[in-house]
Amino acid sequence: MKKKLWSLLLALCVCLASLLSPELVFAETEGTTVLTIRIGDKTYENVTNGTTIIGDFDLKDLEFWVESVNGNKLENVGSKSTAKDSQGRNPLEIASVPGDGRVAVTLIYHAEDDPVADNQAYGFSVAGIVFANSEEGVITKPTVGKVSGLKATAGTKAVKLSWKKSSSISGYEIQYSTSKNFDSAKTVKASKSKTSYTIKNLKGSKKYYIRIRAYKNYTDELGQKVKAEGKWSKAVSTTTKK
Repeated sequence: MKKKLWSLLLALCVCLASLLSPELVFAETEGTTVLTIRIGDKTYENVTNGTTIIGDFDLKDLEFWVESVNGNKLENVGSKSTAKDSQGRNPLEIASVPGDGRVAVTLIYHAEDDPVADNQAYGFSVAGIVFANSEEGVITKPTVGKVSGLKATAGTKAVKLSWKKSSSISGYEIQYSTSKNFDSAKTVKASKSKTSYTIKNLKGSKKYYIRIRAYKNYTDELGQKVKAEGKWSKAVSTTTKK
C-alpha cells in the first residue's frame, strides 16, 4: 500500500513539474542540424556542433545572425533581433563561455517565438560552436604554380595541346576562344596526369587563342570543399585547318 502511495505522489510531482516548467519546442530534424550564419559581411556555411570559426572579429562584441537551418532560410533571428517573446527574450538565445581568447557558444533558437510564421517549424539547439580571434587553425590556401610550356598544333577543326606537367595539383582547366581577350571563352578540364589534350569540334580555318591553368581542391577549416586556382598561362594561338 505504501509503495502504491509513493508511486502516485511521484507521478503527481512529475505532472506538476511539467506544467510549471516553460516548454521549448524544437523542430525534429534528421541527423545533424546544419546552420548558415553571418558575422559582419562574412557568411559561414555548414556550421554544426563543435565547429570552430576563426577570424579577426572582436570577441567581446560578437554579433551574428542565423541565415538558414538545414537549408531553410530564416529571418529576424539576429543576436540583436528586436523581436521579443512574453518573457522579454530574443528568439535567438546565446549562451557564451569565454576563455583563452576563445568563446564557446550554444545557440538555442526558440522557433515558436519567431515573428515570421514560416520560421516557426525550424527550432534548433547547436552547442560548442567556438569563435577564436586567432589565425591558429586556419587552413592556408594552397599555392598553385603557373603551368609552363604550353604549345598548340592545329589540326582539321581541332587543336592539339601539350604542356609541362605540374606537381601537387588536382587537375587542369583549359580555356579557348576566337577572341584574344577570351570573350565568350569555353573551358574544359584535363586530369592531373595529363600533359596533352585535343580540343575537337572547332570551326575550320579559324584562329583560336588558348590558355591553361592548374587547380587544387582542398578542405578548409569548416570542412567545406574549396578550389585554389593558379594563374593562367601565357596564351598561345593557332589557326585550324579545314
